[in-house]
Amino acid sequence: MHSFIVQQFEIPDSVDTHKIIPETSIGIEEVREAIKFLSKKPTQSPNNILVFYNAHLLTLPAQNAILKILEEPPTNSLIYLVTAQPDQLITTVLSRCQIISTPHMSYPSDLSYSSNLLKRLQSAQIEDRLKIMEEQEFTRITALEFLNDLEWLTHDMVNNTLLRPPLNLRGGSGGALYEVIHLTRKYLKANCNLKLSMDYLAINLGVVLRPNGC
Repeated sequence: MHSFIVQQFEIPDSVDTHKIIPETSIGIEEVREAIKFLSKKPTQSPNNILVFYNAHLLTLPAQNAILKILEEPPTNSLIYLVTAQPDQLITTVLSRCQIISTPHMSYPSDLSYSSNLLKRLQSAQIEDRLKIMEEQEFTRITALEFLNDLEWLTHDMVNNTLLRPPLNLRGGSGGALYEVIHLTRKYLKANCNLKLSMDYLAINLGVVLRPNGC
């Protein structure tokens, strides 16, 4: 595996390192330049290192363009997708990368409410999960804030083997955890019905987080 998703990554500049640091988005032209860079042999170090900072800003065409090099990276190359929002990446990109642990960035909010809610949803049956979600009386804003907390908690579960429940991060019959978060956020931002959006989250979180998908 030569392709990684990492939350933080810093490396000194060198002729064998190509960094993409977007202001607004990463388009297909930047990806083509990156592929061209990887086609050259490293001159001063063992590997060419390609780093996409804020990789969640890759456009859909750009993500599709990097699939091939993620699946079969050129010899002597390391590719890093640096992002705190991996749910913004398509599942085929996630499936071609190894998620590696890094020291966490500090998170500005208190996660106790979201953590407790997640535990309740994880252990409940589907009917109870819907009731639990309805009891929260989310607004669209607080629902989006909960999704941000949930994403952060997901990073903790990924990086802490002892606390990790059975996770389906990259697809399968139950869907993918990051994809569930991403789609719920997408529905909320598109002004879809708030209750239906959060019901979708509650139902699918149970499928992803529980071994039996009950």
